[in-house]
Amino acid sequence: MQFKDIIGLEETKLHLIEMVQQNRLSHALLFLGKEGCGALPLALTFAQYVCLQPSGESKPANAGASLFGEEPAAPGVTELPKTPAEADAWMALQPAFTKASKYIHPDIHFSYPVIPKKSGDKPISTDYITEWREFIALFPYGNAFDWLQFIGAENKQGNITAE
Repeated sequence: MQFKDIIGLEETKLHLIEMVQQNRLSHALLFLGKEGCGALPLALTFAQYVCLQPSGESKPANAGASLFGEEPAAPGVTELPKTPAEADAWMALQPAFTKASKYIHPDIHFSYPVIPKKSGDKPISTDYITEWREFIALFPYGNAFDWLQFIGAENKQGNITAE
């Protein structure tokens, strides 16, 4: 998914890209919004964007100190994207974009409510990772109820357990 696939939220998209460009990304961000507003697709796209950020020698010159502590790149290296459209074009050129867009990038982790597959189980999110990837690909604007129906929860309540 790319920024162009997210309906509206133009100001928020630009603000997120500027946070990365100015090296002012917090250790945690909470994407909260009403059902159908696009918080989940925006969070997924931004996670992909952050995971694909260059490091080491290939780092853009305008990035300053890295988000992850690497030294700044030498002058003359391409600048970081400044708009959502530039970010989309840049992301599509990255080798890891295919993994990130299929939600299999090793740096992107998910936690979501699940149900026990059989009585007495203590399920964990990775028990349903295949279904989750299919769900977010098909229904990026889906909600928790849609997710639980997708995995056949019927009347059961989904939980994110301590495990």
